[in-house]
Amino acid sequence: MRVSRLISILLLCLTVVVFSCKGKQQQSYESKAQVKTARKVKQKKTIQVKKKPKPYKFEVVKYDPAGRRDPFLSVIALTKQKIEKQKKRKTNPLENYDVTDFKLLGIVYDGQRYYASVLLPDGKAFTVTKGMTVGLYNGKIIDISEGQLVVREYVMNYRGELKPKDTILKLRKEEE
Repeated sequence: MRVSRLISILLLCLTVVVFSCKGKQQQSYESKAQVKTARKVKQKKTIQVKKKPKPYKFEVVKYDPAGRRDPFLSVIALTKQKIEKQKKRKTNPLENYDVTDFKLLGIVYDGQRYYASVLLPDGKAFTVTKGMTVGLYNGKIIDISEGQLVVREYVMNYRGELKPKDTILKLRKEEE
């Protein structure tokens, strides 16, 4: 009885193994056939080589720094250098005070040009003409007419740019 049981179990295992392997063989044959046809298909296709694109021609652009500041220098350092250059030159007493502190005493016309008399805050009076430098910011007198004196100064704004500032000194206070 034991022997018959052993034989029946062996037969059962053998049939399971045979049937399970049989399906795998068919699949492997089918997959091999597919691979062969795929290889044939791949061989039939021609390989197209892409043409090399034409090399790009670069244009040479020259940098022209005219009118531009050097980007590697500090704006603060440049400003300090400008101020020190201005301080080195000799100053007259008219350049020691702000233009708004001046008082216009009178204007005289000699037939060719105007002269103006200006009183400084320390009580000294000076005669000025068109084109003279006055004030703390190196302002130039751009116009003297019958009733007023116009001084143009270049003052630095918050961006570090020099902007023109016109100051008008009038002969009579009620006109201001």
